[in-house]
Amino acid sequence: MSYKTYYNIPGSMLSFKGALLFILLFLGIAACKKNTSDADGLQSRFDRGMVSYVQGSNVVRLNGNEYNFTPYYVGVPVRLKEAVNSVDTITAVVDPLMVAQYNQLYQEKNPAISGGAFEVSHKGKFSFAPGDVEAKDSLYVLLKDGSQLKDSTIYLVPVTLSSKQGANLKYSLFFFKVLVTKGDLQAKIYGATVGTGVSLTRLSSGALQVNNTGVLRDSMKLRITLNKVFPANDVSVQATILTQSEITAAIAKEKFVTTTNVPDANTVLKKGIVTIPARALLSKDSISVGFINRATLKSGWYLTGIKIITYTNSIYGVPPVANDSCRAYIRFFKNN
Repeated sequence: MSYKTYYNIPGSMLSFKGALLFILLFLGIAACKKNTSDADGLQSRFDRGMVSYVQGSNVVRLNGNEYNFTPYYVGVPVRLKEAVNSVDTITAVVDPLMVAQYNQLYQEKNPAISGGAFEVSHKGKFSFAPGDVEAKDSLYVLLKDGSQLKDSTIYLVPVTLSSKQGANLKYSLFFFKVLVTKGDLQAKIYGATVGTGVSLTRLSSGALQVNNTGVLRDSMKLRITLNKVFPANDVSVQATILTQSEITAAIAKEKFVTTTNVPDANTVLKKGIVTIPARALLSKDSISVGFINRATLKSGWYLTGIKIITYTNSIYGVPPVANDSCRAYIRFFKNN
């Protein structure tokens, strides 16, 4: 873009205001040319316009530790304009300084990033053999350290590419927009054994209600779920039977009318710890509550239940959510 300015002002008639207007106009033209030049220089690194890719990364906190993941990404091909004649390596690095330049040129407000927040996949190295025009591995960015980043925020991550042997890159600059979310890993009750006479209801409090209106089962199994995927490792979740005071409080809170506590002597926790595999949400096994000495129970409605507690024998023990979704109330009718 260029400008031509026509003027014809005799020196004797050049007033202070006129001179000031001329200076401002000159500075505006110069600035526009500079910005245009910068924009053209930035865009010239592409075959066509500006290109960006959307990704998603998570910072997951568990027992005082933070884990960084990038589960959602776009693998971008690293290409050359023409095949290389010898072995070459393309190096890709995150360039945090370009965020400010991008914001200035394209009138955006992307937050600044530190040099250690993101890194390029495959350690930023992409190999080319003679005759290659495209690298075998794809390029994307990974969240490396999200401790200084904000939750639910989109970050612009510029990546610059260069050739060790001077290969002619098709793209020497990529922009990735990465949505970063942060949160604690927690566990809650997912579901329970179903069958004839057994129904499941999610109460307004978030707790799971398991109604056994048919033949009373010997045991009830309950599965656990996480509030988000955790790729780093298998995790453990522990549950325990509600105390008598907790059952009494639940009867009042949830308005379980004509319902009596199941005595401690009539329940047993047959399996109290389950495992949720890495990259999964649901436990591969189930919490199991057994009902014993049933002959001692009189006819009527009874209530017991479980709640999740933190498993402390591993750094991968997941704590419960901070609401009643970590509870399950088991209600059954004993018919004499």
